[in-house]
Amino acid sequence: MGRFARRLLVAVVSALSTTVITSSAFASSAAASPGRPVSPPAGAYHIPAYRPAPAAQRLVVCERGGHYTGLAQQLAAECAYHDVQAAVDAVRQRGTTIYVLPGTYRERPSLAAPSGPCHALAGKATLTYEQERACPHLRNLISVSGLGDLQLEGVGDGVVIEGDKPIGVRADRADGFYLRNVTVRGFKEDGVAVVETDGFVLDRVTARDDGRDGLAAYGTDHGVIADCEAAGNGDAGIATASASDRRGDRLSVEIRGCRSHGNLVGYSGTAGDSVYVHDNEFSGNATGAVLDSSVQAVGMPQNHAMFVANRVFGNNADPYRDCGTHCPARAVPVGTGMLLAGGDENTYASNFVYDNWRYGIAQHWIPASRRGETDPAKQRDTSHGNRYVGNLMGVTPYGAAAPNGVDFWWDEQGDGNCWQNNASSWGRPRSDPAALPDCDHPSSGGPYARQGNPAKTAVVTACAAYAPGRPRPAGCTWLTAPSKPAA
Repeated sequence: MGRFARRLLVAVVSALSTTVITSSAFASSAAASPGRPVSPPAGAYHIPAYRPAPAAQRLVVCERGGHYTGLAQQLAAECAYHDVQAAVDAVRQRGTTIYVLPGTYRERPSLAAPSGPCHALAGKATLTYEQERACPHLRNLISVSGLGDLQLEGVGDGVVIEGDKPIGVRADRADGFYLRNVTVRGFKEDGVAVVETDGFVLDRVTARDDGRDGLAAYGTDHGVIADCEAAGNGDAGIATASASDRRGDRLSVEIRGCRSHGNLVGYSGTAGDSVYVHDNEFSGNATGAVLDSSVQAVGMPQNHAMFVANRVFGNNADPYRDCGTHCPARAVPVGTGMLLAGGDENTYASNFVYDNWRYGIAQHWIPASRRGETDPAKQRDTSHGNRYVGNLMGVTPYGAAAPNGVDFWWDEQGDGNCWQNNASSWGRPRSDPAALPDCDHPSSGGPYARQGNPAKTAVVTACAAYAPGRPRPAGCTWLTAPSKPAA
């Protein structure tokens, strides 16, 4: 099934389920943290526009002795900085563009041992915004803090940022931040972390081999992550935590045109509210994409995300096998395309989900007590009103059969959930339970509507007790790759 067929499928789904889409749209990883509790901004700003090169108001960074061609050669005559942070520190006006010419930037001044008041903070796991700004290199190689409308752009091929810090590039309360055409790699935690920022774009950014998340946004609004690549990261390739909760009013963060592969999770959204994830490829991870409500965070329970026209396939990597002292920080079901672990009013439409050996798309609830809520009225506040419409399961975009273990898995808890107009390599989708409610008759009542099917929730509960370095919890079946299903 090629491009035309996919567009036709999207058009058919739109025609069949207009009310479904419009009612849900526009209407952390669990382990992820930027180093402090965050809250999304007020949302009064906007998505920043790209300033074409060469921008009038600019600074230029280059390697000593670099040899360049094209635009990089033109800009090299203006080079006044050999470290990116030095150029950031020199910005005096909003709307400045920093051009970084090809090279590998290790930012040696940022690696200097802290002194004075910063030395006293060096061992703290949590820093306030003020402390981060006063001591920007305790955790970050490059820190953009409080600057507005800064564009940081790599010129040409081979602009690499790497160094011995937890975070590579941190944009903290930096409304209008635009990062383009760079590779960040080898950081202990996140390659890029955008924190409490209203208006940001990560454009053609590659994140590789970072210890936690490749590209992460914490407490953000008016964001775009586009045409990116994330590979080999210890937790999520792409993560949004506590995205601004617009409750169906509009979107908060858009993720499009990205390839996320070879991570624990391709995309992770802890309180991933109002995110729009479309036209991406999530492959070769343990789990392709996760939304969850499993920890205390602003925006819980997760709600109103959209996953549309993504390719989610071959997510069968097993990072738990013989992992020794380098086991993943959390348990996810190996062999799963997409997982909704406690969320409301989300839409999954027109996705290609195939060759995931456990589940194509799975949904289970999260009792509010798991995230520290004690109010009895909130205990059953997740896994309601989710819709799975027009997805093609177990078939590649070119029409070949590549079955999932089961196409849809549901713990049977929650109200208003429905599955409609989905197709499968099996003929009709293979699901557990075998019969799923359609969108004309969404889930309501039933023997497991309040607490879930006990056999299924027992597995989820067991896996929630997982911790690296400890024996695997009895009853957790997620941590071993299943066998490939027969065609």
